[in-house]
Parts: sequence; structure tokens; C-alpha cells
Amino acid sequence: MRSSVVCFALLLITLSAVLGSTLIDSTIIGGDNVAVEVQIAKYKAEFLEEFEHYQSTGQRSANFDRLLDLIKRSNIRVSLDEMPHARSPKVCLTCLSASHTFLELYKKSESKQKGELVKLAQDICHLYNLKSYVCDGLVELNSDMMLFILSQLQYLPSAERVCEVAFQGEDCVAKSSNLLEDRYPKVVISESRHTLKTSKVSTARSAGEPLTIIHITDIHYDPDYEVGVNADCGSEACCRHVPDLDPADSSNAAGFWGDYRECDTPWHTVVDVMEQIRKQHPDVVAVYFTGDIIHHFTWNTTLESNEQAMVQIFQLLKERFAGIPLYPILGNHEAHPANLYAPNDVPATLNSKYLYDFVAKQWEDWLPEDPTIQQTIADGAYYTAITPLGHRIIALNNNPCYVHNWWLLFSDNYYIRQLQWLHDTLQGAEQAGEQVHILGHVPSYDNYCYVGWTREYRKIVERFAHIIQGQFNGHSHLDEFNVYYRKDDPTAAVNVAWNGASTTTFTRLNPNYKVFYVDGESFEILDQETWIYNLTEANLTPDQPPRWFKEYSFREHYNLTDLSPRSLDQLLQRLAGSDEALYDYWRLKQKNADPMLTRGCDEDCLRETLCAVVRTEYGDDRVCDRLVGGKEREEL
Repeated sequence: MRSSVVCFALLLITLSAVLGSTLIDSTIIGGDNVAVEVQIAKYKAEFLEEFEHYQSTGQRSANFDRLLDLIKRSNIRVSLDEMPHARSPKVCLTCLSASHTFLELYKKSESKQKGELVKLAQDICHLYNLKSYVCDGLVELNSDMMLFILSQLQYLPSAERVCEVAFQGEDCVAKSSNLLEDRYPKVVISESRHTLKTSKVSTARSAGEPLTIIHITDIHYDPDYEVGVNADCGSEACCRHVPDLDPADSSNAAGFWGDYRECDTPWHTVVDVMEQIRKQHPDVVAVYFTGDIIHHFTWNTTLESNEQAMVQIFQLLKERFAGIPLYPILGNHEAHPANLYAPNDVPATLNSKYLYDFVAKQWEDWLPEDPTIQQTIADGAYYTAITPLGHRIIALNNNPCYVHNWWLLFSDNYYIRQLQWLHDTLQGAEQAGEQVHILGHVPSYDNYCYVGWTREYRKIVERFAHIIQGQFNGHSHLDEFNVYYRKDDPTAAVNVAWNGASTTTFTRLNPNYKVFYVDGESFEILDQETWIYNLTEANLTPDQPPRWFKEYSFREHYNLTDLSPRSLDQLLQRLAGSDEALYDYWRLKQKNADPMLTRGCDEDCLRETLCAVVRTEYGDDRVCDRLVGGKEREEL
């Protein structure tokens, strides 16, 4: 989702994610490669000065042009004096400079009128390589939220604060930051003798046939997808008509079944997925749907078009899975504007109650008539229910934790009530002897989810790991999983979260769904299968349905006796000891998509692939260090 990051960071302090750098002190590294040591404070001041000059004169100085030109140069390697561990220093630097410029000029504004500030944000956005209609649409859509937050805060956030939230996953965290201090409101955690102290093992003993549960996620339906239109449009999303669209030719025409480029899913492709599932898996007993129906044209959404798309998808699910329990949750794209899940106590024109009321009606056919369920959906689109199979579903709305939810800059703890509810619901399940599956759209790890949530959520998982038999996420579009370890023991693996990947091909991926085989008594995950088709092959024969096939069985492919946390920890140690095995996992993570296989995965990529599995709380790399340390010792 990096292309959409360019857009989302333009929203409050609106201008973050385009790449930028400045040449403060440089050393030539062979040929044309340049290493740049940047003093952040000096760069921010220089950028602000140059922008103010540009605003007053209408002329960009040679120095300003130089600063902006450097954004485009991939041969510049940047390091930051106050952010030495930044994974993407250019992203961090651009966030800092653009946010600092906007905030300083906001302070100087006497009228603070909406039109003036919207134009300021758009003017900064236009400096970068974004389409003007993307800049203008995003800023306009998010302006009311942006101005409300700025007007309500007693102290304006610093540029550093904006960037450490929006780009936590890029380590845009200054040395002086208090982000990692345990200063957030905390969930009250109960004590129990059942809390696991060592790695969780399998206890599945059922002699019956396993239950078949389907996991569908990240459909990203585009009602305006047009086959044959230019799929390489130079915008943040393509495969529909956008302004300034060049004619298509054979090399860039959008495919019939979808496209590997920045494109979402046509209706006939969505229908094909559902028909394939019903035909291939007649014994399905439940469906988990973990959100993201809406497309990636985030600068061009409306409340009405979002609701229309959701109704269309929900109706399709009701028709294709009639009589089968289905448990839905929201994705970050269901909100309008995208990503914005507001606290309940902000004005009605800005809060998210409209969405919660809408899905309460849409989900009525699937959920029990229970006043408690109606109450929690109205509060925040989360709920719990006992399934006809006998286990408990806890369906979260964890989208408030998504780092591009700008309401985190207004309040970085308003989600605590939902987390306390999660704890209390799990405690009730424990007392009742129930086994639990948890659904949540955003994976609870550092690239996506704010540290305040991940820290408390991890505590809850650790406390109730003995009854949490599976977690199911979406959002990343990747076929991946996360292993949770005890905070005080990086060798004790206690729980697992499985990602459903995506129906959409956005971006450079094959479409998929997942099949989970579940023990009928313990409700442990016995195996998972990933089903895909190759998009290149499918688009060669648009008059025929795609050739779906089982890409792999997790247990068979990795030769595991079970999928318990202990077994997966042992698997990770095997992956850490072999680049070949780790590359194989990366290949499956990318769903064997042709563009990703062409791109490949170098040593740094492989290390990050391994660490992403175990990094479930921002700032805690102890399990990663243990695995990577073992890998380095193996190489010695």
C-alpha cells in the first residue's frame, strides 16, 4: 500500500509520504551514487524558507528546485541525524519537512479560514509528483477533519509527532521521542493460573472430520473498472477513467480478470471468486470476512458510493453463502473518507456513527438478535457471538489503530474501551469454558497498528492465549502469519494470527482466498490452504473462467505435525537457518505473483520477511534478534 501512503499522509498535516531529501553534507560513493548526512532541523528550516519565498513570489529558487529534484534521485542514500534507525529516511524527511511547513504557516495564519488552509495544503502537495486531482481531492475530502483537530488541540503536534504516528512502521521516530514509553491508558488485566508460561502445544484430539471455514478478505471492488483502459495511468490507482488518461495499447491495457498494476477488482471477478468457493468447497460450515470492500481511489469516494458498493458485496455474500454462518467486520477503506475512524464524542458530522448504523442493518441477517450485539455495533462495529459450531467469535473493529487514521493525533487512546471489552469478553469465555476465534482487519504489528494498541492487545493475547485458538486478519494483501511470544520470554510462542491475504490483485499479486480446517472440539487450526489463480494466465483467455488451484497446504508444505505456536516457532528457526527456505516462504507470501517473482527478494528483504512474522509490538525486536542471531551464527 505504499502508493496510497503518498496520499494519506497529505491529510492532516497533509503532506508526508512523497520522498524527499536535501544535500547538507555529501560524500561521493563511486560513480554517481551519493551518501547524504542530513541535519533534520536545518533541513526543515530551509524547506520552510524556500516555500515561503515561492508563495510570495511565485518563483522557485534554484535551491528549492534542487531540494525538490533530489526527491526523484534514487542514487541518493540518506541518513538522518535525529532518526538514525529510520528504515526509509527519505519518507521520514519529507514527512518532517512538509508537516513542519504546514504547521508553521498554520500558526502564522490570522484567519485560519478553511479555503486558505485547504489551498496551502494543496499547494504543498502540488510540489511533488502527484496528480493534481489526487492532491485536490484528498485535501478537500479530509479538510473538515483536519481543521477540527487543529482547532481543538491545546498544543499543536510537532512535525516529529505527526511522522512517528503516520510512519511508525518506517521507524520515523526521533531519538528524543517518548513513543516507546509505557504512558498510555492501560487495559486492566486479570490474573489467572491458566496463563501460559511456555510455548503453546496442540491439544486437538477430535476423531471426527475437521470443520471447513473459509476466510475472505480485501475484495476492493471497483464498480468503475474498465477492461482495456490504460492500467499504467501514473496515478495512485488505475484501471478506470481518470483525468489526463493516455490511450491504452497492448502493453498497458487493463486485463479482463484484473491487473497486476495499481488496480482493484471488477465485478465479474468478485462473482467468480464466490462461485469458485461454493463449487470447490461444498462442506463449508462458516465464513470469516475481514473487511475492505471499497476501492483505492481514496480521493474520489462518496458516502453514497461506498454504501452502494457495500450493499452489493453483502448481498452477493448472502446469496452465495445462504444458510451458512458468516461473520463480517469492517476494513479501513469502508470509512469515508478512507481510514478515518473517529472517537464517538466528536461532532456528528465527523464521527463514524453513520457507518456503524449502516452495517448494523446490513449485518442483521448474519448475527443473532441480541441487544448486546446491537449495542457494541452501535458503539464501534465490534461484537461477539457463539457460533452454531460451539465456539465464540470476537469480531473487532481495530481500524482506529491503523497508523493512517488521523484521529490518533487527536486522541491516541480512545480505543481503550474496546480493548477492555475484549479482555472482559475473553474472561467471560474463559469462565464458561469456551474456545475463541478473533477477527480483526488490521494485523497487530508495527507496520500498520499504533504502538498503544499493539502493546495492550499483546498483553490480552498473552493472558488468554490458552483459549484463543485462532486470530484472522486482512489488510496487508499478503499470505502471511504472525506468531505472538511472551513479552518476558522471547522463546515462548503462545499464539498465532493468520492473514487471509486478498481477493484483489492490488498490487502485483494474484487473487486468493483461504480454507481453514478446524478441530471440531478444541477449535484449533489443523491446516490452512491457499487457493489462487495466476492472473497472467487467466487474462490470456478472458472468455473462460480462471483456473483456480490449491497453491499449497501449510502443514504439508512445511512438513509440520500441527500448526501450534510451538510448531511454528520451530518452523521459524528452520527458516532462519536457510535462505532457500526463507525465500520459499517469501514466494508463497507474495502468492507466486509474476511481477514479485521477477523482482525477487535480496538479503535485507529476507531478513525483514522473517522479522515481520514475529514483530507484534512496535519497538520489541527481541524475537527477531533471536532468530536473526541464529541465522548469522549459522552463516559463520
